[in-house]
Amino acid sequence: METKTDYTLGDDTINGIAISEKIRHEDLYEFNIIHRESFIDELIRWISEASKDKEVMKDDLKYLFTVEDEYIFSSVSTNEYVCKLDNNFNEICEGLLEVNNSLK
Repeated sequence: METKTDYTLGDDTINGIAISEKIRHEDLYEFNIIHRESFIDELIRWISEASKDKEVMKDDLKYLFTVEDEYIFSSVSTNEYVCKLDNNFNEICEGLLEVNNSLK
């Protein structure tokens, strides 16, 4: 059963609302919006250059290939990813929008 989502992610936007770069640069929120396919390319490069933690990155890569969303959330402190179908997707959108509004 799919979860209804009220939010749509874009290139550093939620429902067309631009998210301040300050949030990403200063780690003001646990999650950032990433372009999934671009991140997959970056992750492949990291795996090829890595001397350790390759298995964790490979697991991330396998998961990211199963997701269909163009944009997803990536945790700042862990290797957690959140897409539209995850239960906490709306909560993360609301939290990020709240932090974004507090900067105005």
